[in-house]
Amino acid sequence: MDDKASINVPDGKRLPSGWTAVPLDQAAGVRLTWPADDTRPQKLPAGTDCRLRLSVALDYRDAQLVEARLAESGALLGCFDIRFAYVFQLFELPLTSEQAEAALCEGVVLRRCGGELPLWIFDELGGEVKLRLFAPHLVAGADANAETDLMERFLDSFVSLSSLQPFGWLEGCVLDGLYALRPVLGAVKIDPALDDHLAQYVAADGRLHYEDLHGRAADDSFTTIEATLPLAVIAKYRPDHPVVERALAYWTAKSDGGAGAITDGQTVTAEGMYTVAYPLAVIASREKRGDLAEQAVRQMLLRRDTLAVGPHVYLRYAQRTGERTFRSWARAFAWYMLGMTRTWIELKQSDHAGLPEMAAIEEELVRIADVALGWRQSSGLWSCFLDEPQTGIDTSGSSGIAAALALGAGHGLLAQRHLDAAAESLASLRPYLTPDGILSGVAQHNAGGVELQRGGYRVLSQMGMGLMAQLYAGLLTRS
Repeated sequence: MDDKASINVPDGKRLPSGWTAVPLDQAAGVRLTWPADDTRPQKLPAGTDCRLRLSVALDYRDAQLVEARLAESGALLGCFDIRFAYVFQLFELPLTSEQAEAALCEGVVLRRCGGELPLWIFDELGGEVKLRLFAPHLVAGADANAETDLMERFLDSFVSLSSLQPFGWLEGCVLDGLYALRPVLGAVKIDPALDDHLAQYVAADGRLHYEDLHGRAADDSFTTIEATLPLAVIAKYRPDHPVVERALAYWTAKSDGGAGAITDGQTVTAEGMYTVAYPLAVIASREKRGDLAEQAVRQMLLRRDTLAVGPHVYLRYAQRTGERTFRSWARAFAWYMLGMTRTWIELKQSDHAGLPEMAAIEEELVRIADVALGWRQSSGLWSCFLDEPQTGIDTSGSSGIAAALALGAGHGLLAQRHLDAAAESLASLRPYLTPDGILSGVAQHNAGGVELQRGGYRVLSQMGMGLMAQLYAGLLTRS
């Protein structure tokens, strides 16, 4: 990568530790080149699936196009459409075989088309093999008509650092997917990937080193209740790690002390069903702590009572005003269903299975599973807003909902029809995988507001892959 700018990262922002990046501007741009060697194809077969990719290195709260032109002829290859991107997020530009050949020969210049906010992308990252997905690269996949085992490619990409996401709810979905694959693929294959992921953020002495979703340093702290989802897998995989006690102290500080609601401010969120109740239940199970089990149950019932209204699940409920927002958003359904299901499983398999509220939880899980089936589209997946099919399919929300169905059925609570629906959903997700197994068709994170969610904009997402991995594993494992 040529033309690196000697510009400091913006004040208040920080790159992930050990990673390097360059800013895109509107003047000289950044030039990409590929060395001429024996590994570079001279001619690509017609119909080869080709894509030019880059990965965002700093949180980007804007919507801009990034122009890609051939470095010598200046011919326009196309534009990346980047909106409200987060760190490690991939973007790709489809190319014809001829365009890809020309790019390899001439190189490519990337320029930001407008806007005031800087857009940073990862550079070649020192050629580190484990990180190559995040460096700008060309993908020349199999012939578009060839039969390929996409699920095998999905698993190869997922069980590696290629599935890395920012610490918090995004990476938590990935860690959950990796751990769920342990009984399917074996610890020998999964544990090195878990170690690689955790090493990016968690030190052996219990310290956390990461940036929040705004790109700000957040070392040794939890910035929101969404940041604690990784604790579920950390507590399973490294139960004695000091960060577990730090999370417990954080939840205690966030609790209102009365009803025991653990929330950010006065807002009850569906995410908390997954990012708080579930890791609480994991720790309660392993430490045999009834108080934590009861706290996990309270988080579930709070969200059932405030977010589930008839056939709808809302993402947020403002306790002061009573306002509910993001009605029947697919990922709200996913957080609600998957969080409640995983929490129930942890408690059911522990010394706390006899808690009196468990019957009410089971009743709600069956009810919401049937509600979700009623919203499912003919494709076997769910739209971005379940009650608004015109908003288009969201593969991440669909993966999370289907994973909850598979897990509920696999643990004996839900029926065969729920399991069959989950299996159909997995089959329907396969066409959304890129040639190297990255999940497309994911609704962007909601920093861009409800308008971006309703507008049909879709991205690649390893977070979505984490939910899809949980679905895959859930269909292959039984209690």
